[in-house]
Amino acid sequence: MTPWILLALLALAQCLVLGLLLMPWAKAQAPRLGLMDRPAAARKIHQEPTPLSGGLAIFPAFWGALWLNVLLAALVIPMLWFLPETVRVLAGNVVLRFDMLVAVFAGCAIIFVLGLLDDRYDLPPLLRLGVQVAAAVPVIAAGVTFQAADVWWVAWPLTIFWLVLLTNSFNFLDNMNGLTSGVTVIVCLVMALLALLFREWYMLLVFAMLAGAVLAFWFHNFPRASVFLGDNGSTHLGFLVGCLAILTTYYEEGDPSRLPVLIPLLVLGVPLFDTLSVLWIRWKARRPLMVGDTNHLSHRLVALGMNRTEAVLFIYLATLVVGLAAVPLRILDWRHGILQTLLIVLIFLLLHWLERVSYRTRSG
Repeated sequence: MTPWILLALLALAQCLVLGLLLMPWAKAQAPRLGLMDRPAAARKIHQEPTPLSGGLAIFPAFWGALWLNVLLAALVIPMLWFLPETVRVLAGNVVLRFDMLVAVFAGCAIIFVLGLLDDRYDLPPLLRLGVQVAAAVPVIAAGVTFQAADVWWVAWPLTIFWLVLLTNSFNFLDNMNGLTSGVTVIVCLVMALLALLFREWYMLLVFAMLAGAVLAFWFHNFPRASVFLGDNGSTHLGFLVGCLAILTTYYEEGDPSRLPVLIPLLVLGVPLFDTLSVLWIRWKARRPLMVGDTNHLSHRLVALGMNRTEAVLFIYLATLVVGLAAVPLRILDWRHGILQTLLIVLIFLLLHWLERVSYRTRSG
């Protein structure tokens, strides 16, 4: 296990350094490409025009490093005799996942370009939704679907729904400095821990790489932002994390229960809670579901009395607590697994209750 931990740290550092090197370039491209956020709308909380080009650094930092590492794994690492045999064998077998990697890359590229166009031209919601569904097609065609569903007419729509939901959830969450990027790093580290504990070596390295690439952006975005993710960054991260969550194995024959299939849903519970709650608020108020406002979880925490930094840190902590609470599901039997799942659900119920009581107090 130790060599894999070292490789994961190296992968994280590789993407972190590459992302830090690319970030000044990404900022410089924003005015030329028309990717500037000018605070004219009432829901904006910043005062100065800011580049919307964080994704321009994250995308090449992650994918460039990934393809380089795939090339090294296939051609170089198997010949390094001083490495453990398991490392050399698994490196050589990375070509077996080449089709899936290409498909995920294709889907992410579509989402990334869509995000760039949306940042530049403010595309209509239905067009964005249609392209997001189309981006899931190559992923599904390569076999990246929910394996818990036994038939294609369940697996395919479920996979499309999951990818579109995560794509928009990460975009919705991107409403305060460091929020989406910090949550992404935490989610990736929790998923990397899961991969380490259950010997999913490929996924361990990929999640470590993504954490490094996003962390490079986070340093430029929190607590004061010199660059924003933009839709090109947030939607790409949501789609990519959704794909990686599907590629990770949670349940195997012989496990005490099938509850581990809930792990990705629970680890990503905070972004999903934010999305579903804000859609519910908009629906009750009869406002357009896809038009931004200040009713997100972070805004509601500020309304409770927190400042923006405290609200972001609170969401970080909630993401970490929920994510770590989901980790033991792989080894728990049905009885203890259900109790653990209920514990996580109660965390969200407590948060919802706190918000409702505070709202009544302010309204009264």
